[in-house]
Amino acid sequence: MNTSRIGFLALLSIASLAGGGCATIAESESAARELVAKKSAESNSPSALVTRYSGALESFGDMLEKYRPSGKVLYVQTRSIGDSTNLSHPLVGAELPGDITEMVRSAINRVGSRVVYVPFQPDYVLAHAQQGSKIQLVQPDVLITGAITEFDRAIGSAGKGANARLVFGGGRGQTDLSWDRKAATTLSDLSLDLNLVDFATQTMIPRVQAANTIRVLNQTYENGIDIAIYGNAFGVVTNTRYLQGRHSAIRLLVDLSVLEVLGRHTNVPYWRCIPNGKPDPVVMDAIKRSYAKNGTPTKVKWLQNTLKEFGFPLTASGNLDDKTRLAVDEVAPRFKIQTTGDYLDPDLFAGIYVNIPLKRIPPAGLASSTGLAS
Repeated sequence: MNTSRIGFLALLSIASLAGGGCATIAESESAARELVAKKSAESNSPSALVTRYSGALESFGDMLEKYRPSGKVLYVQTRSIGDSTNLSHPLVGAELPGDITEMVRSAINRVGSRVVYVPFQPDYVLAHAQQGSKIQLVQPDVLITGAITEFDRAIGSAGKGANARLVFGGGRGQTDLSWDRKAATTLSDLSLDLNLVDFATQTMIPRVQAANTIRVLNQTYENGIDIAIYGNAFGVVTNTRYLQGRHSAIRLLVDLSVLEVLGRHTNVPYWRCIPNGKPDPVVMDAIKRSYAKNGTPTKVKWLQNTLKEFGFPLTASGNLDDKTRLAVDEVAPRFKIQTTGDYLDPDLFAGIYVNIPLKRIPPAGLASSTGLAS
């Protein structure tokens, strides 16, 4: 076998391993970008086990327009929300941000006009007042408190690798061809707790809180292919490192947790804003209790007004007529809502209520199931 033949076989081997000749840097960078995009799409969301929910807070704002037609604005303020694990301290490497209050403010402000953030800036307001400015202050309805409560680093790790080596030719024409692939993964848990306080009484609102955990994924992928001919090496090494950063993970947690506490406070089916979200038992119980405490005529009116949102030509008369019964019989099976024959059953009403049709937001699914436990 002559030298030119050896060179041809070497290049042919590279083509079979690296995807065509001496792979270009551009191709490697393109593969790296594709990997990062893929891993970002597969990013593990908080422990409620839902997928990414881009736009969930904006969708929640649309939901408030439907479920709270009175137009009343909810004014929200926050306390300083920081890190209770002390891992934000410089002496331990400042692994976490020490203050995430601004992230919470941004999340609140994304909801829309029905939820308005009220800044607390006494020094700023006082300075302007001393200069003669007339500032009308708005008192908040609720106050969000909380902190980063847990960070367990490297709770699990795994790695794998593969390599191949081929030596052919002899003497001056000897050629070494090798290929390697390595992958390593480490996992860490990060938790955030938020609570809601009634501003007027300065007491916490029972059961209106969020305690969620996200698993931070750190993955390293390394692909290398090298060929050595006559002692001169060439090749392309792709070292792609994908890190779902802790700051990004915290922002994801903040968005979910703000959505959860505001959804629980307003008693609207906020989980519909999250792909694959499941009904929150706290909200479902609140809807059932609110409905059950009414008299029969009011219950019927609530039911009729809810059914009108599905397109049924009903009048909120307070009389449980045949049209109302037929509407219930049509809607309940559509969402797999269990019926007992009692058309004024709180479970039945709650199941229908949380599935009111909304543009761009899917129905709530099985209204009797549970999820998003905090």
